[in-house]
Amino acid sequence: MAVQTATLFTQTPLKLTLGGELGHIDVAYQTYGKLNADKSNAVLICHALTGDAEPYNDDPNQAGWWQNFMGEGLALDTSKYFFICSNVLGGCKGTTGPASINPQTQKPYGSQFPHILVQDIVKVQKALIDYLEIPHLKGIVGGSFGGMQATQWAIDYPDFMDNIVNLCSSLYFSAEAIGFNHVMRQAIITDPNFNNGDYYDGEPPSQGLAIARMLGMLTYRTDIQLAKAFGRATKVEGQYWGDYFQVESYLSYQGQKFLDRFDANSYLHLLRALDLYDPALGYESTEQALSRIKARYTLIGVTNDQLFKAVDVRKSKAMLEQAGVDLSYHEFPSDYGHDAFLVAYDAFETLIRNGLESH
Repeated sequence: MAVQTATLFTQTPLKLTLGGELGHIDVAYQTYGKLNADKSNAVLICHALTGDAEPYNDDPNQAGWWQNFMGEGLALDTSKYFFICSNVLGGCKGTTGPASINPQTQKPYGSQFPHILVQDIVKVQKALIDYLEIPHLKGIVGGSFGGMQATQWAIDYPDFMDNIVNLCSSLYFSAEAIGFNHVMRQAIITDPNFNNGDYYDGEPPSQGLAIARMLGMLTYRTDIQLAKAFGRATKVEGQYWGDYFQVESYLSYQGQKFLDRFDANSYLHLLRALDLYDPALGYESTEQALSRIKARYTLIGVTNDQLFKAVDVRKSKAMLEQAGVDLSYHEFPSDYGHDAFLVAYDAFETLIRNGLESH
């Protein structure tokens, strides 16, 4: 089933939160399941930082990022719900982003791509839902960066959905996490090929992007999982200053594999949108913003998540409760850490099912 594309904001451009505007925004999206007669079973899936519009793929050789979670009778039950997932604004998997052609110059946007926030990403998603003529959502599910999107949906469009399911995401990014993102960005922008983001006519900043991805991978898993998988095992023909240990080889492989599917400029813009996410933006306070939420809200944290740490998820829980949100909170440990919501099906299955049920 091929990814579909909608071109939105053709008449009136999208006014961006930090200034500027974008028109004729292409949005890559995919749907799964069947929309019922009264259009009451639609669920929006918001992907994580480097995800795309395909959580599931009919071709098992091209498995989607939530392949094992979606299907008839599974946690994301396609016999019960109609799922929609789109690539985010600023991405590089079919939705308008820095690598897209700027209609004013007929060249890739590159350094001219405007700054975007989660609020802008959500506006584009809302425009897609309107384009699909869906008047109401049964629920919105998002993990990590997608959890922030789900939260912003509930704030900006409080009457539009029944349920929010936020997996492994807090309301704000921590100072430590912003620090990790800073190092990743510096790896990219100091790559000799970066050229201020205008590298599309030449060599991309592959070395910097690969290094950034390697650091990111260390925040997605736990020390326990890495110790179990690699320990201190070495390669048979390891390089003293290179891939000497097996864990180094794994990280190098992940960095190189990332180059085949992601654009450095998109990575920069989405990382910064993650850093800057503030649910209070445009409202008097965080509490006032959160008090707008009418949906039943499920928040799930992983105790040993190294990126969205439990202390920050618990703070988010307290803020949501203080704002009067109808909240269901769950927390458990996983060797997979932050990546648990992508791979630990048994731990998340019931929680996702219950989170999408009616009030």
